[in-house]
Amino acid sequence: MDRIFRKLQMLGGSFFISLPKSWISNFNLEKFDPLAIDIRSDGSLIISPKLEQSDEDLKDELVLQSSPYVGREVVKNCLSGQTKLVIISDKEIESNLKNEIRWLVNGLPNTEITEEQRQRIVIQNFGYKQIPTKKLIQRLLYLIADMFDCLKTSSTDELKYNFIQLRKFYFILVTHIRTYLRTGVYVSEDQDFTPLEAMDYRMFCEKIEEIGKILRDLRLSENIMDFFNEIHQYFNDIMNAYLKKDLIMAHQAWLEKDKLVEKAKSVKKDLDYDDKANIKDMIRIAENCKDMAAFI
Repeated sequence: MDRIFRKLQMLGGSFFISLPKSWISNFNLEKFDPLAIDIRSDGSLIISPKLEQSDEDLKDELVLQSSPYVGREVVKNCLSGQTKLVIISDKEIESNLKNEIRWLVNGLPNTEITEEQRQRIVIQNFGYKQIPTKKLIQRLLYLIADMFDCLKTSSTDELKYNFIQLRKFYFILVTHIRTYLRTGVYVSEDQDFTPLEAMDYRMFCEKIEEIGKILRDLRLSENIMDFFNEIHQYFNDIMNAYLKKDLIMAHQAWLEKDKLVEKAKSVKKDLDYDDKANIKDMIRIAENCKDMAAFI
């Protein structure tokens, strides 16, 4: 990666830096062309041309030549809106590559392998852009609520299924947010959030996914069920605050986490090693819930 240094300048009360002429020429940019600026967590900036692919550029069928990296091409093109992809090979596609393609396609919502032969794989992408970003967040919250219930009823298979769905919908949401922050283009139907709100959505849903991971591996016993119910209620309070956009409720829930930590200390005293570990995991859920409250 080439590094170019520029001095910060000021004009009319605004700060600016000049961009490399070679970079401008490479992307055929002109005066007033829009640029996208990504603000990274470390404070650095990434500047890129705002490129938007029109639907006219997408062919009804895209043919990809089989290669060790074709799986990445499948994901990239599906996320770009390509509806049908055909992978072809001049020899039998290796089983390891087939399994990788199956795994990747399984992780893409509304995408299926509709034909699989020795030298040909057809993938159909039924689309996901119709799902509004805010609806995705609601779906993630309801999946977590279902996972809490699955643990109470020992519905292991349903718990695993909900977690798989959680990862899929989280993947869609991240795609929506990253595309918007990178290009300024709204992927889904709702177009009423700002870059700051987009970052809040991303961090809010990272906490949801983390709670899902904890619940997936959590194992309950009668000794810790009461405390688990309190953690469940704590999540419900955060979820209701988000759905109602109730800042007062969110603030009250934010304060409750410390009380749960104190209660956990007293609960752990008479527990065995495994139950103590589970209590510790529940506190991690509470910590993520508190962080979620801060983004409401």
